Amino acid sequence: MTPAPVVPAPADPVPAPPAQPAPVEPVPAAQPAPPVPAPSVTAPAPQVSTAPLLINVEARWPALVNGKKTTVPFTRTLTIPGKRAELLRRQGVITQSLEADLLNFTRDLPLKPQDARFEELWDGWAVVQRNGLQVNLEKTRANLLATLKDPRGVKVNVVLGSQTAPKRTLDYFLSRGITAHLGTGETNYYGSSAARVKNIHVGASHFQDRLVEGSVVSFNEMVGPISLNAGFVTGLVIAGERTANGVGGGICQVSTTVFRALYGAGLPIRQRQNHSYQVHYYDPQGLDATIYQPSLDLKFANDTGGALWFQTDWDDQESRLSVSVFGKARDFTVQIGTPKTLSSTPAPADRLIPDASVPAGQRRQVDWAAPGAVIEVQRSFLRGGKVFRQDILKSTYRPWPNIYLVGR
Repeated sequence: MTPAPVVPAPADPVPAPPAQPAPVEPVPAAQPAPPVPAPSVTAPAPQVSTAPLLINVEARWPALVNGKKTTVPFTRTLTIPGKRAELLRRQGVITQSLEADLLNFTRDLPLKPQDARFEELWDGWAVVQRNGLQVNLEKTRANLLATLKDPRGVKVNVVLGSQTAPKRTLDYFLSRGITAHLGTGETNYYGSSAARVKNIHVGASHFQDRLVEGSVVSFNEMVGPISLNAGFVTGLVIAGERTANGVGGGICQVSTTVFRALYGAGLPIRQRQNHSYQVHYYDPQGLDATIYQPSLDLKFANDTGGALWFQTDWDDQESRLSVSVFGKARDFTVQIGTPKTLSSTPAPADRLIPDASVPAGQRRQVDWAAPGAVIEVQRSFLRGGKVFRQDILKSTYRPWPNIYLVGR
């Protein structure tokens, strides 16, 4: 309480009036101090990944391995580079260009089924049934959008529906007991003319996904007539003492490759004739086979106790032809030895043959010199790592000159 002020007394004493209490000013109640605002703190934005965006497809296809049904994986990935992926994550939407990439990627997937056939996998041969894949685009887009909205999202799974089976399934091979790879033959046709390559394609196509159920494999029966009507064209063939034009020139590239496949499979030879001279296409020498319809054929006995299945592949960039044969699993393996030259005869002098198709004063080489030779190849049959049978393949080649066609 505030004390009352002191009033000075007058000169003459005057009775003081009764003291009045001084008014009391109400004191306001204590108020809490206003809160001091805290300094503003902004939460850091989540860091956006700069990693590539991976749009991934994973499926499993039916397969036949060692006669037993199983599956093999199929995977394919579309990779969006890191810088673009980072920008897409910041936008958090499926842009028009990303939608186009997704559609192109899914269109290129194996949507149509492919007939089952043998494939050489990382650990050997197997029958693979490549079913057609079905893509659920709506669910795939939802996965993609969710990944884009995640600042650190990297992998997007393409959602697949049910698979569509092809006409030829695993059961086609299983029901026939065709479960094992028996042998493969390979040759190189580098330097062949366009006509020769054409005839190789036509001839090899007769061994492309071909079933043979008889007790004898005949090359001429499988190929059929070598004629223009059958798709063959005119090319160079060995005719007597020279190389001349003939329909189907180059077909012996196919017969030689088939011979190597069946010889490596261990089948008994019933008819085989080597070429007159060593043809450079067929290195290593001593493992070739010529045919000449209708008299000269290439034949093997089918002693597997079941059907045989042929597959053929060619690569014109590498000039490589391969023929593989499959059948019932055998309880033995076959080893082909390195060809051995027993004797050799030098090539004769060059031969010049006048030819009206060559301009005057010019010449064109149609054959290359090769020494004569006698060559042997040993084939061994092994069971449990031990040889139980062997046979010898013998080839005799004439010495052959360089041959030139000379303009008149």
